[in-house]
Amino acid sequence: MKSSDANPNDIRPSASLQDILGRSGRSNAETKLPLIELDDGAQIQVWVHPGRGTPLVFLYGLGCGISHWKYQVQHFQEQGFLTIQMDLRGHGESTLGAPERPLSIKTLSSDTAKVLAHLNVNEAIVLGQSMGGTIGLHLAHDYPELIKALILQGSPGRDPFSRMNLGIPVRTVIKMLETLRNRTPNWLHKVTSMSFVAPVLARELVRAKGFSSHLAKTEDIDQYLQDFFASDPEVFSELADDLALFDITKFEHQINCPTLIIAGSQDKIIPVEECRWLSKRLPGSHLEVIPHGSHCPHLEDPHEFNRRIGTFLQTYQP
Repeated sequence: MKSSDANPNDIRPSASLQDILGRSGRSNAETKLPLIELDDGAQIQVWVHPGRGTPLVFLYGLGCGISHWKYQVQHFQEQGFLTIQMDLRGHGESTLGAPERPLSIKTLSSDTAKVLAHLNVNEAIVLGQSMGGTIGLHLAHDYPELIKALILQGSPGRDPFSRMNLGIPVRTVIKMLETLRNRTPNWLHKVTSMSFVAPVLARELVRAKGFSSHLAKTEDIDQYLQDFFASDPEVFSELADDLALFDITKFEHQINCPTLIIAGSQDKIIPVEECRWLSKRLPGSHLEVIPHGSHCPHLEDPHEFNRRIGTFLQTYQP
């Protein structure tokens, strides 16, 4: 069986979250778990925080890291929710392993389901930003019994590159980085090392295209650039290629779980029209637009963003 076709029930849960947190000796704090090894050798880094109700699982976007959800994770931990964060395969502290190549969104979805099964989580609410939301859509389709609800922010329901303002140049840069890495890996490592991250030009380009320029914090943009340059260009490219092929209308059946879609009216990456298109194809969805939001309103105005999530959770969280 291919890893991307595996069912999470094929993996025997090693322990419940309560057991793991109890053994850690830090029952009231976020715990960094030992690496979870998957069947193809990938090791996935996971962080959990004890709390009530259905676990909230945070999935970040392409080229990002766990800090991308930091304002939401902190807020809902303080509110007493059980939270789970994980580094995606080949990102952050998680290793690539030997997956079927090219790497796909479906494989990342299967990874997430396996991690949740390992933790003995039978039901979850997934919060996905950009590509993280696409992973969430795959999860809700492939493992409908696992996903109680979805919260999608700036997530594409189909090929995002043909509709974003800089779609073609973005794909070109991705391919260029992959080629550069393969030909001169040592030089690229020096260019993308921390000592070179966030030059003014790159920072301001990201601020202008990915954020609301007057709301974005420089520290958040710098963190994004750090995560982006730490990404393996080959992994980044393969996932971008798979995103370009994604289309929710090709799914075998509809996704019917309750879904909150949050869009930024100023989003230049996933235009609000694309979020409306996606909402029409999810019977259980509700679309909310943040007037001043870009592709990252969760970083720019976390108070308003968290308020909207909180209202949704009051409806669907036991």
